[in-house]
Amino acid sequence: VFVQTGKDLILNLTEAEFAQNSTFWSWGFERNSLVTCVPPSPPTVVNTYTGRIEVLEKTYNVKLKNLQKSHSGIYTAKAAAPIERILTEYNVTVQDPVSSADLTINRTFNTSSRIFTVTCRAGNSSISSTLRCENKTCGEIRGVTASGSSLHIYQLKESIICNHSNQVSFNNSVEEIEDYCPQDVGKTS
Repeated sequence: VFVQTGKDLILNLTEAEFAQNSTFWSWGFERNSLVTCVPPSPPTVVNTYTGRIEVLEKTYNVKLKNLQKSHSGIYTAKAAAPIERILTEYNVTVQDPVSSADLTINRTFNTSSRIFTVTCRAGNSSISSTLRCENKTCGEIRGVTASGSSLHIYQLKESIICNHSNQVSFNNSVEEIEDYCPQDVGKTS
């Protein structure tokens, strides 16, 4: 599960997953207990996590609040008695939102057509593609940044789009092709 930094996440444990005859169960993160329960008593949040975790009423679900990158990892619900077994697991990755996407276009003129290079930048990463006015097509280009986010240049109808994204957010920059390819370029009389 991917979550944006600062957002909340609900970890679900359905009644079907829950062992009805369990006399003890818990939610844990890595090797730490977050929530414990000895039925029929209600679940209890471990003191260290009070305010950061909420047990949702009348369920076995928990809400993790204001997640940070250090909260990335494996969250596990376990029945501990009478038999220890894993009920469900979540592999959580917390990511920052991506930075803005910057689209730049460099034109090259010759007698029969216009050619321009489209560059998509985000942070210290960039990708480029070449476009000719004669056919107004742009090869789709993808790249991965040092932070693991993705850069993508593509054409959608009469627009060139530079997209910077990861699993939790995206930013894009758009330029119209008409601004760079006049209607009469590439036509013969």
